[in-house]
Amino acid sequence: MRLLTFLEYCAVVVGIIAMAAAKLFAIPKGFHLGLFLVGTGIALGGLESVVTRRMSFRTSSEAGEDYAGAPAALWGLMALLVGAAVIASAYLMDAGLWRTTVNYLTRRPGPVMAGLGLVVAGAGALLMFDRSGRRGVWRMLLVRIPKTIVGLVLVVAGLAGVALGVWEWFDPKDFDRIARGMWERFDLRAFDRFWKGMFGSRR
Repeated sequence: MRLLTFLEYCAVVVGIIAMAAAKLFAIPKGFHLGLFLVGTGIALGGLESVVTRRMSFRTSSEAGEDYAGAPAALWGLMALLVGAAVIASAYLMDAGLWRTTVNYLTRRPGPVMAGLGLVVAGAGALLMFDRSGRRGVWRMLLVRIPKTIVGLVLVVAGLAGVALGVWEWFDPKDFDRIARGMWERFDLRAFDRFWKGMFGSRR
């Protein structure tokens, strides 16, 4: 196994074990440290992919060659974003700012929407890459076309999430007004009342 891959996996696995042990023995600081290690391992893998343009977390130097180049760099950026978010969460928990931050992001979800949108769009773009070199009608019908469609849907959804996040950040009042109107229009509670009204009397 490659040394860098070993360090990445070690950080993630040790972090998960530390989090589980901290929960078991009620050691909050240990949980924060474990979460920090998990984020560090993920971010380290992302940094490796961005710098080398090779897939991280691979056990051998030859693995993941089909995704070398732009796909690996995209994977690295996604891993960096996720790792940074996990590290930031560990810091906020350790500093006692977690609940305050969550409450703020509940009121102003723009950054979360934009971040999740970037990850979703990146995942969709990765699905659209196909460098395996395999050809054939059945492979195209059963693998490539479905992957491309799903990837395209994810890219569009992710970019929409980014756009909504930016909109919420720069114009929260207008965003809240439109979002509240959409929620009232597609209120799930109204659907629940409709469902019970249609079928409740027959049970």
